[in-house]
Amino acid sequence: MILKIKSILEIQHTWVIIFCLLTGSIYAQHVQIKSDHIEIKYDKNFNRDIQWLDVSDNSLIHYDANIQSGIVIDGINCRPFIIDKKSQKQKEVNHPEFGACKETVIAGSYRKNGLYIERQTKVLLPKNFSNVALFQTTYRNLGGKRVHVDSVYSQRIVLGHQKGTKEPYTLASFQGGVNEWGEDYSMIWLTPGFEQDNFQGMHIADDKGEIVGGGMPFIDIWGKSMGVALAHLETTPQWLSLPVKVLDNMLVDAGILEVPDESVGINGWLEPKGTYQTVLSAIIFHELDFYDALHTYGDLLRRRGINIPKTSPEGAYEPYWKSWGFELDFTLEEIYGILPELKSMGINIANLDDGWFDYYGDWEFDRSPGKFPNGEPDMIAFVDSVHQMGFKTNLWWYPLGVSLESRLAKEHPDYLIMDKEGNSPIESRKLYQLCPAYVPAMEHIRKLVEKFTVVWGYDGLYSDTRGLSAVPPCYNPKHNHKTPLESFQAVPKVFEVIDVTLKKHNKEAIHEVCICAVAHSPYNMPYYDLASASDPINLLQTRRRIKVEKAIHGPTFAVGDCYQVPDDEWSGFSVPQAFESAIGTGAQATTFYTDLDSVQYQHWNRWFKDYTKLKLSSAAYTNLYDIAYDSPEVHVVKKGEEIYYGIYADLWSKTDTIELRGLKQGVNYSVFDYANKRKLGNVNGNHPFINVGFRDFLLIFLKPED
Repeated sequence: MILKIKSILEIQHTWVIIFCLLTGSIYAQHVQIKSDHIEIKYDKNFNRDIQWLDVSDNSLIHYDANIQSGIVIDGINCRPFIIDKKSQKQKEVNHPEFGACKETVIAGSYRKNGLYIERQTKVLLPKNFSNVALFQTTYRNLGGKRVHVDSVYSQRIVLGHQKGTKEPYTLASFQGGVNEWGEDYSMIWLTPGFEQDNFQGMHIADDKGEIVGGGMPFIDIWGKSMGVALAHLETTPQWLSLPVKVLDNMLVDAGILEVPDESVGINGWLEPKGTYQTVLSAIIFHELDFYDALHTYGDLLRRRGINIPKTSPEGAYEPYWKSWGFELDFTLEEIYGILPELKSMGINIANLDDGWFDYYGDWEFDRSPGKFPNGEPDMIAFVDSVHQMGFKTNLWWYPLGVSLESRLAKEHPDYLIMDKEGNSPIESRKLYQLCPAYVPAMEHIRKLVEKFTVVWGYDGLYSDTRGLSAVPPCYNPKHNHKTPLESFQAVPKVFEVIDVTLKKHNKEAIHEVCICAVAHSPYNMPYYDLASASDPINLLQTRRRIKVEKAIHGPTFAVGDCYQVPDDEWSGFSVPQAFESAIGTGAQATTFYTDLDSVQYQHWNRWFKDYTKLKLSSAAYTNLYDIAYDSPEVHVVKKGEEIYYGIYADLWSKTDTIELRGLKQGVNYSVFDYANKRKLGNVNGNHPFINVGFRDFLLIFLKPED
């Protein structure tokens, strides 16, 4: 019996040796790149497997040799590229933007179907961004004929369900593309059949034919234990897609797709020895929802010179009212009439919204009775009167828009974007658009900002509409563009001109931006102080979009709540009143009401004064909960030693426990319900749980006991 066991052990030992030799042989054909946090392997055919080592359950990432980054040339999917092991280079470098990095360069070639293409991929693992891997690939035509690049996946990854999920498709996502008004982008469940290309260029967004573009070149997919985000890190907006598709087997195919298009100036033709270089892309690993990945993305862009502000000037946090409640047919007397009530509630900013002008582009005056019948003298008098009543005031406008009937369109058609047929395209508001890459057009904007601030006396500007997200390629021959995409890539210049001119004449001027129902572009972010939550259509969207802006900017950046509207004034547009959603998430409180009864006034007065007293909009949003997988929904804002929790659910039972994350071990805290002005008891950091029933919201703050 002993001999039999020994014989079996010897056989097993022999098989172990054989297995090790085999795996060693296979491994020798791989390129391995590894840090303490990320492991990347390329097989001999240039297929990549990437894993995040910081989580015990990283089953979100799947390996599929058939779904990989790669290139299609002359209709041929060039696979496989055979790696040349001799060309592999690994070294430690001090990157001029990302600092200390492990740099790996891998080369391979495709020689088939009459093509000879070399591929060289550079991989960076930055030490200061331990959960990030950066990639950029160059393809070179080593053949003797001219070829065309049809498409390139500069980044591609396969993701799937994780252990413990009830359904194979239970994954959440952030989608940075621009789509139909009302569609969410901050949190979308990836269900069977889901597909979205997140194209950043101009495209039809809905069945009405609205053409939009831009957005945020960032997608994120996460499960219960981890998430993976993809983004490009180019320093200007790019004409590309970030497609996400749920496959028939319930896996998710996500990537960054470049499609050269000579008609817009993206050359895909490769002469012999010619090269095509992909965008610089990032894979960002994280836990919880999109917040940490977006925060990292913002920091990576800052390293590349996109100076997104991390916080806002003091004036950006002040609550304000705007005249939109009266809509386009307001009168100045209506505005004057509401100011004393606003002041009694501590609101000292009253903004003039849409309806004050005649034509977009000219930005002259609506001379209707009750508005500005005498033109500029009436406008100056209005601003002076508002100032004398103790208010600041900012002006609404759409800087790129030009009415078809305007004097500007007739006298300066050369300022406008022109399509290939020689016509000026008309955007969703039925307007032409100025070309951001044409200096005289930007000078027109500069002079307008100067007039608004220096001559009229406005304290800041509110730049608005979906048309600010992107503009079409411009073919106007008078502009002498190097490529038609110059207009598309120069949109950030519009925001820069506005901001620089504002600050030149008034250092305390506030520039607020709303890109209606669109994810803000990071390329515009360096040039404004206050971001709106982008016209959410429900309170869930409101809170999620506030979290988005806090993430990419910084935890104390000013983010507008998109307006408190009394229930009886709500028209179904935007969201009804919910101070609790604004204050509990650290947003700026704003409104455009027109009339409050005595009960409404008490409610408004209470919350605006609480908002001013609490100052949560300038406190630090802290990411401790996942908006997809944690229940109830919780947002945390820290102010010194005090921790504020905004907790949301349709109906929460007192028998269900709420975990209060972020408490210090062993510390006792007093728990206050500041919405209902009551003490709920105490909790210790060693057991951070409470049982409180509520409907819709629970707003509490915790303070360490002495």
